[in-house]
Amino acid sequence: MNTNKSDVSVLTNSEVMRKYFVYIIGVLLSCSFIVKDGHQYRQVRHNNFAPGERFVYRAHYLGFNGGEGVITLDNDLHSVNGRDCYKVDVKGKTIGMASWFYHVEDLWRSYIDTGAITTQKFHRDIEEGKNYKLTETTTFDHRNKKAKLEQEKKGKRKVEEFDLKEYPQDMISGYYYLRTIDFNSKKPGDIIAMNAVYEDTVYDFKIKYLGKEVLKTKIGRVNTFALSPIMPDNKLFDGGDAITFWVSDDKNRVPLEVKAKMFIAAVRIELIEYSGLKYPFNFAKK
Repeated sequence: MNTNKSDVSVLTNSEVMRKYFVYIIGVLLSCSFIVKDGHQYRQVRHNNFAPGERFVYRAHYLGFNGGEGVITLDNDLHSVNGRDCYKVDVKGKTIGMASWFYHVEDLWRSYIDTGAITTQKFHRDIEEGKNYKLTETTTFDHRNKKAKLEQEKKGKRKVEEFDLKEYPQDMISGYYYLRTIDFNSKKPGDIIAMNAVYEDTVYDFKIKYLGKEVLKTKIGRVNTFALSPIMPDNKLFDGGDAITFWVSDDKNRVPLEVKAKMFIAAVRIELIEYSGLKYPFNFAKK
């Protein structure tokens, strides 16, 4: 086949354009993994939750309604460490007779990286009993694997830096990370592991997948996945499998109920109200 100069020019230009196109696509994809300091993040693909979610939970202890917790995913994204983040507030308080004996009014707040689903900043504002107050903020430097804890408790201020493991999770961001897990690919007994942070302590947190169950709840009978955190020996919970919780077997993967066997008594926490879900619940057929 004969190829004239115009054909060569067209082929050459086409090849150049293809290379440029591939290069541009590569740059665009890279931009979703890095921040201004050059740190590369993992990309956790998910479509399980959306801004505007709100869940209300009630805690039962010794047969009484002891507390209430509200989880709210803010409508807006927030920039932290140069990354877009979800802001999630968890507010907890004692209610009913329990509030007569012991006052609790807590705020926990997490800024969760929208791409990596890891914590960028964590805050607690705790008020319990007559005298106990705590204010705490932890900021995370993923590039250098460092965190800075600023804490004020009982009038004393503490500032401390400590080392991190990769993709740390605070107590809220870990819950959202779990919602991205494909439990349908798991078998009973499989372990889900994550790096967890509480105050200035970093530890390995493991959760055992127990299988599928139908759970009777305040909102109806729901198909669920059952899970159990593997607890170390401690003076609060009765055994390594003392806690079981259930998340909805659907795209939402919302925690519906928690049961904990404590040395003093059993505690149950249940979802009583919700709004802003991205998908309908997978209710069980009668």
